[in-house]
Amino acid sequence: MKTKYYFLFLFTFSSVCISVIVNGQARITGTIFNAENKPLSKATVLLLNTTDSSLIKGSNSNDAGLFSFDKPSTGNYLVMISSIGYEDKYIMSNGNDAIGTIVLQKQSTQMQGVTVTSKKPMFEQKVDRMVINVKNSITSAGTTVLDVLEKSPGVMVNRNSGAISMSGKDGVMVMINGKMTYMPQDALVQMLNGINSSNVEKIELITTPPSKYDASGNAGYINIVLINNPNEGFNGSYTASMGVGNGTIPSANMNFNYRKKAINLYGSYSFIRTAQLQMFDNYRKVYDQGTTKESYVRSDRDPFQRDHNARIGIDYKLGKKTVLGALIAGYDNKWSMDAFNRSSSNINDIPDTTVTLDNNEINHWKNLMGNINLQHTIKEGDELTFNTDYLYYHNKNPTKYLNTYYNGNNNFLFKENTTSGKKTIIKIWVSQIDYSKKINEKTNLQTGLKLASARFTNDVLVEKKVGNVWVPDPDYTANYYLKETIAAAYISFDRKLNPKTDLKAGLRYEYSTSQLGTETIKNILDKKYGKLFPTFYISHKLNDNHSFNFSYSRRITRPAYTQLAPFIIFLDPKTFISGNTALQPAISDAIKVDYMFKKIIFSASYTYESKTISRFQSEVNTSTNVQTTTPQNMNNSQLFYVSASLPVKITQWWSSQLNMAVNWNKLSYNYKNEKQEASNFYYTFSGSQSFTLPKKFSAELSGFFQSRSFIFGGSKIKAFGEINAAVQKKFNNSSLSVGVDNIFNSMDFRLTYAIPEQHFESN
Repeated sequence: MKTKYYFLFLFTFSSVCISVIVNGQARITGTIFNAENKPLSKATVLLLNTTDSSLIKGSNSNDAGLFSFDKPSTGNYLVMISSIGYEDKYIMSNGNDAIGTIVLQKQSTQMQGVTVTSKKPMFEQKVDRMVINVKNSITSAGTTVLDVLEKSPGVMVNRNSGAISMSGKDGVMVMINGKMTYMPQDALVQMLNGINSSNVEKIELITTPPSKYDASGNAGYINIVLINNPNEGFNGSYTASMGVGNGTIPSANMNFNYRKKAINLYGSYSFIRTAQLQMFDNYRKVYDQGTTKESYVRSDRDPFQRDHNARIGIDYKLGKKTVLGALIAGYDNKWSMDAFNRSSSNINDIPDTTVTLDNNEINHWKNLMGNINLQHTIKEGDELTFNTDYLYYHNKNPTKYLNTYYNGNNNFLFKENTTSGKKTIIKIWVSQIDYSKKINEKTNLQTGLKLASARFTNDVLVEKKVGNVWVPDPDYTANYYLKETIAAAYISFDRKLNPKTDLKAGLRYEYSTSQLGTETIKNILDKKYGKLFPTFYISHKLNDNHSFNFSYSRRITRPAYTQLAPFIIFLDPKTFISGNTALQPAISDAIKVDYMFKKIIFSASYTYESKTISRFQSEVNTSTNVQTTTPQNMNNSQLFYVSASLPVKITQWWSSQLNMAVNWNKLSYNYKNEKQEASNFYYTFSGSQSFTLPKKFSAELSGFFQSRSFIFGGSKIKAFGEINAAVQKKFNNSSLSVGVDNIFNSMDFRLTYAIPEQHFESN
């Protein structure tokens, strides 16, 4: 695959650049005095780039007025020294590491302060999470949150199936500003594709969540932090962009913040319209009693999506210790598609039947949420917070099919009209109270309670036109109801065992009840179960350059509402997707070890999960050649994951970030009551190169590559990746960015499925 060599070129290029870094570390030192020849302690010393005055490092003087920090490499730097009540001083460092004595003069007039801006790297690896600084990435300008996640280390987005995985695992939970979204993944993917990245400050990939967070989600959490300006008065920003590919992608967004005394009012709105031509094909071969049956489907699609997202909130200080907040948010996301499908089938290499399908589908999600929160500081170190949320989701998904049948000689046989659709309504109430207390200088305690109650209705209708009358198909038509309640309590504490060792441990208990039924069958599903979910973290710092972390956690992946309630989507008359009322929750245990050398981080993790949920598991009736794809429970899965994060400042104007990961997966599952096993080894690369250019220009090159891997039970996905580039010009209060995504048109998802023992293969 060409993409492999393009990305390996990017990787090799970065590695060569890393190897030329100067090994020796010099130190910049100096002593600060006032005019009376007395040493100034706690003076701020900043090392700045001479080209754009961006921050490289910072330090403070000690009681003797001395300061010292590592010099990153040879070259010229600007050293800024400041202290309250004194005039700032700037000194050029041109290779002389010992600056000597610096004397600060008292200010003659009161200064308003000095603002120094620093550009954060695109990716920052923290102890328990990867931070993606979206605001600082020019290749993210004009894109969506989903586009940014596709480029992020360890994250895999499958737009076709509406799935997001992280660190090789499914079951990702998504938060916005620390608040859960509580929505099905297919709707979640649609919503993330409607949030303009210009509204986002950063995205946190939390692979080992603490006990405070819900135990749901095997892979962890993605927290999207939106921009919030803390300055007094009114401020905000707006952006507009246009993308062109196999169609157009116009987008616009704005956000604002008004802060005055006790009131903080904030909000945002974004719009995006996507029209990109697509092509989908599927090949299937089965063997049945000496007969070979083949089918090939090609779908030429003209999809259209428009998304509106809005939020407005207010925080009000009731007093010095209490803040009351409220938030209203919602979206209206509509996806529609006209498609022409052609399905051909052969028996023993002889053409048998051809079917053309004119297909029109609409998937329209609406959401409204409200939140009230209260934060009260009892005393220093003691804080009580309360949150209550109401969430409403409404989905309509009608689909029309006009099927025209031809025989093996391409002679017309007959036409068939079919419709399918579902109407889904989800209502969720969530209340949570959290208490944190500082017991002493070394120990902190957190505890809390949570109650979530959900009501779900899913009205599924499949009809065929017989003569002039539409006749419902009783096998797929029903109105489903689901009631689910989850009560939880947690306690955790963190303690500093010694100056170099930190410990954090927690225990969460969740009790769930779920009832699923129809108008005629009341208890298709009736579950009640309680589980304990422990977490444990320990970190130890050997010295300034070496440290390590160890963590253990247990998590649960519950079936999504839309997976439990049956629905039906036809790809052709003999290939369709449906839900599964028999799904069970999956329980996983994971351990993770991190080793940090300066800014370089190496991680290794192992996860064992029982009853793993495969969102799309296929079975084929070899006698009829009908392929049915449903979510199913696997027996178990194992994942071993090793990664490395390598951030490097190559020069003053060139920063590099390289991420590498190796995965080993093993899956045990049943196919037609026969045990199957599949194992897979695959690797991923991702990285970015950021360049600061003269005259307020900057450039960025980013990309990723993933080798062949398996997902969804026996399905395998072929290697894929992309490389993106962008250039930005900054003006006084605005900026202009021009970029190209997927330069080599290599984001091509290709799935294969083969079970030789069952005489079935598909791609």
